[in-house]
Amino acid sequence: MNPSPGTATRRRRVRRLVLIVAVALLVLPSLALGIFLTAVSPPVDDFRPQTWSPGPGLEIANELRSPAQVEPLTTESPYGPEDIAVDRAGRVYTGDRDGVIRRVRPDGSTERFAVVGGRPLGLAFDARQNLVVANHGKGLQSVAPDGTVTLLAGEAAGEPIRFANDLVIGSDGVVWFTDSSSRYNTTVLGDVPSYLMPDLIDGRPSGRLLRYDLASGKTEQVLDGLYFPNGLALTAGDALWIAESTRYRILRHTLADGATEVLVDDLPGIPDGLNLDADGSMLVALYDRNSALDSLVLPTALGRQLMIRLPNSLFVNEEDPLTGDILVLDSTGRPRHLHTGLDPAATNVVPHNGRWYLGALLGQPVRSMVAERG
Repeated sequence: MNPSPGTATRRRRVRRLVLIVAVALLVLPSLALGIFLTAVSPPVDDFRPQTWSPGPGLEIANELRSPAQVEPLTTESPYGPEDIAVDRAGRVYTGDRDGVIRRVRPDGSTERFAVVGGRPLGLAFDARQNLVVANHGKGLQSVAPDGTVTLLAGEAAGEPIRFANDLVIGSDGVVWFTDSSSRYNTTVLGDVPSYLMPDLIDGRPSGRLLRYDLASGKTEQVLDGLYFPNGLALTAGDALWIAESTRYRILRHTLADGATEVLVDDLPGIPDGLNLDADGSMLVALYDRNSALDSLVLPTALGRQLMIRLPNSLFVNEEDPLTGDILVLDSTGRPRHLHTGLDPAATNVVPHNGRWYLGALLGQPVRSMVAERG
């Protein structure tokens, strides 16, 4: 799907905006800079950013690259169809930012399946065909086939689950899910286009990995101090892959011994959703990185202090959606292919019956493409 000339122009303008604003503010006289920092407050109290310098990005050979060929699945654009789930009958479900779970009809239109409130992000069906939902603002929920909604978990380790994001369900009935940020969420910021961006500018780890046992109803905190843990996937070898979005990397958490290590570092994009494909490879939804952000803002406390005070909508908005790619990794984390040029970027890539279904961050249709495993 190629952008129109107007869209491409707007995209270039927004990309330049980050650089222009960063450079302009960094060269302001100290007095003007001090006035700006005093007059405009950060969106959260106790803003003490942690600096970090990203690497140049994992190199992907040209022969492993090809443009993604996608087509719309829905005839309408749900407001933020972040994740996709497919039931046993092959029906496709997604959520929207209005707290509604939608089911896609054969003609591409959608119908309301359930109202869960909050912002439903991660979706997966359990063995009984209940739809389990990681809901930002609510916690972990279960939706019965008749649409009845039950709250499974609203807190873990004595702390509210403020940012339930993605989930995966094991064959043993254990739901693994991420609680991405205790500092930047709907409770603190209200409804904004992206919570990842301010968390990235903050730079401090405040995310968790949680687990919920469907049989016992017990919720546990498995890991904390994570950098915006986002997408999750279980491998055939009983390991959990975790996307740390604000560190541009993927962790591997081994279930047998609880060991956690960095599996893939310095990704060529910012990772969102993870899913295991039918051939055992891993599908990673990536947002394109911004070179000005990586080189001028993230490495310095001043750059972060300036950027956090700018409106979120400057960088993530409906008129100029984030672009991205789909990275395919083998079971060891080595790149197998990079499907490029997604406009808008995919938030998740969900395989089913020879196709990949793509979620989106804002008001865009659910898309699909033939599974390309090159």
